[in-house]
Amino acid sequence: MIKKDITSYLKNCGFIIPNAEIYGRLANFWDLGSHGAELKRNLKNLWWKYFITTNPYNIGSDSCIITHPLVLKASGHLKNFHDWLVECHSCRKRHRLDNLISAEEFTAFLEKENKSNYIVKVNCSKCGKNDFHSPRLFNLLLTTNLEIADGKENTVYLRPETCQGIFTNFLALQKSTHRQLPFGVGQIGKSFRNEITLHHGIFRTREFEQMELEFFCTSDESERWWNYWNEKAWNFLQKVIINDQQRIKKINLQASELPHYAKKTLDIYFNYHFGWGELCSVSDRGNYDLSQHNKCSQKNLSVNKIIPEIIEVSFGIERIILAILEDSYHEEITKKTQEKDKERIFLKLHPLLAPYFVSIIPLSASKLKGEKKLEKKAYRLYHKLLKTSIFSLSYEKTNSVGKSYRRQDAIGTYYCLVVDFLTINKKSQHYNTVTVRCRDTMKQKKRRIKFDEISKYLNNEYEKILQKFTKK
Repeated sequence: MIKKDITSYLKNCGFIIPNAEIYGRLANFWDLGSHGAELKRNLKNLWWKYFITTNPYNIGSDSCIITHPLVLKASGHLKNFHDWLVECHSCRKRHRLDNLISAEEFTAFLEKENKSNYIVKVNCSKCGKNDFHSPRLFNLLLTTNLEIADGKENTVYLRPETCQGIFTNFLALQKSTHRQLPFGVGQIGKSFRNEITLHHGIFRTREFEQMELEFFCTSDESERWWNYWNEKAWNFLQKVIINDQQRIKKINLQASELPHYAKKTLDIYFNYHFGWGELCSVSDRGNYDLSQHNKCSQKNLSVNKIIPEIIEVSFGIERIILAILEDSYHEEITKKTQEKDKERIFLKLHPLLAPYFVSIIPLSASKLKGEKKLEKKAYRLYHKLLKTSIFSLSYEKTNSVGKSYRRQDAIGTYYCLVVDFLTINKKSQHYNTVTVRCRDTMKQKKRRIKFDEISKYLNNEYEKILQKFTKK
């Protein structure tokens, strides 16, 4: 396992693509390539399975990105959702003040009445000089306009978090599903924040996606559920980050570090190539949110005359994807040789997260008779499995089966099925069979798999891994 910046590797392998690159790109915006899109889809499906469909307490929802200003006024975001910014006179680099100074210094800064006189005593990380503007507030909310004519009355917001849609729909969700406390509502969707500093590829961007669960309970049960969802969040991350779990840790936030809505918060961090970064946050939001919306909307959001308390579990998808990819990146020298062509780079992803669970590969036969038969046989198998498989798969054709293996290893494909000359030789006992090669061991299964058994065999393998994942 290697701790390094793998951004270039991920670009070359089709996981991430700079946005609008043919026009010089839009800085710090990233698209996902085909392999990144498959990995993201698999991650979201596993999260939904783990937190929603296999949990008897939880249901799902999907609310709008465009957010009514009154929602964010009630939630406190219009007043409180900002960071303190300082800018270097010399190089114009912007810094979040809380990232530039210690937690103790930042707490002391927040307690000052006249913050404009605060002097930053550290040097700029870019130019090395100590020449900063006075600290100023930086609004993290992104706005848009719903009308042709600009005007404040037409301003709406791109949601800074997915949960507010759950809170405003709480009554409708509770009544339509006939739920009583306790129960949870999960949602996966885009959020937007006007971040001061954007760095480390997809780790911190203005447009990102969240997987969030808002769990509603009574105050006397909130501590029990707080512990329950802390454990579930920790277990989920240990199931998707499988190689070096020493790179994950928990941090309880101090009172001065808490968001305006939280009674307490536990953050889970991953040790990226650049250092520790937040992956997941579990917050006890008390009854702040529903009380605020109950008051500001003048609608009764109580259940049996109780305003529920909320335990929130929030994951940043892009951050988890980057953590998973850094954790799974491996380099090794095969056959105990230092020859360059014997180096293998592979992604040791959890099989359920791999962009492709299986790849179908025809043996190369460019100088021999039978190449077309091999390709035709392999392609037929590929089309058959597309219709019957419960997993994603690909078709790979190169001039060398060894190169095909390396390309599939590089994107984390778990199994490679090879159609070879024995497959098409009617006189062979191995006619209409394939070899199955595993990514992690680079070895083939002891027995070849018959064509009419392949779909059942692979589906069973996938199901066994899925059942193991969803346990606990």
